[in-house]
Amino acid sequence: MPPTDTQYPARGMVPAVAAMRQALRDLRSGTLDTTGFKPLPDELADEALDDGYAAVRQKAWNTSLRLASHDSYAHWTLNRLDAAEQHRDRLRDYVTALSWAIKKSVAPPKLNAIAYGNTGSGKTTAIIAAGNYAVQSGLRTRYLKHTQYLEWLRPNRAPAGYTEQEVVELYTTDKTQLLILDEVCSGMDNPSDWARTQSEHLVDARRAAGLPTLAATNLTSERIIATVGSRFFSRLAGGAGLFEMLGDDRRCPVNWGEAEDDEPAVTWG
Repeated sequence: MPPTDTQYPARGMVPAVAAMRQALRDLRSGTLDTTGFKPLPDELADEALDDGYAAVRQKAWNTSLRLASHDSYAHWTLNRLDAAEQHRDRLRDYVTALSWAIKKSVAPPKLNAIAYGNTGSGKTTAIIAAGNYAVQSGLRTRYLKHTQYLEWLRPNRAPAGYTEQEVVELYTTDKTQLLILDEVCSGMDNPSDWARTQSEHLVDARRAAGLPTLAATNLTSERIIATVGSRFFSRLAGGAGLFEMLGDDRRCPVNWGEAEDDEPAVTWG
């Protein structure tokens, strides 16, 4: 319901401020409808993007893509996604709600979100496009692969200039307001207790701090639980928004030879 004249006296009250106050009430009540939202009302958008830290946010985001050898994905935006199969509008709504909530220190409608689907279905492209939008919306955002994080926590494996503890702090505090966590549990067929513990700590610390994570995986929920345990799964997926991406392989791989047996179909849930 739009604000009334009684709630917002005309004198000194611009439409953007009234809209923001109404949105804050909706966020707190869990009834915010982000359909058609922009990151901020037009009157305040320039302030958010030119607050002196926009260049720093962009550099941190670009560096995270470079460290993952994903520089080539940097040009992807939400407008380039498939509206239906890659959930373009829902991803925009999710990030927009996060931007409003984090800026005003209130709980977002959905803290975490998970994109799941077949290999090549466009998950990485979609979450990176969402990350680009988050940076433009004023959020400190970084891209990270699950196994990359674990590798950086081993002795002398952290990126140049970082210690293992500084890596943990970077991704579990508001230095990273939105974490784009890709390839969850990928290649972790038999993880050590140490790897399970570090994985749990990453998602647990972020959830405890009210920091959102947008994750992507091609594994079922049962496989994730079997790989790193129910505690990790609960912290990541509890109450999360789900983005199912089960389209054909967008890389259009070329087949050769003859398969001896048909591979079993991939199932989810």
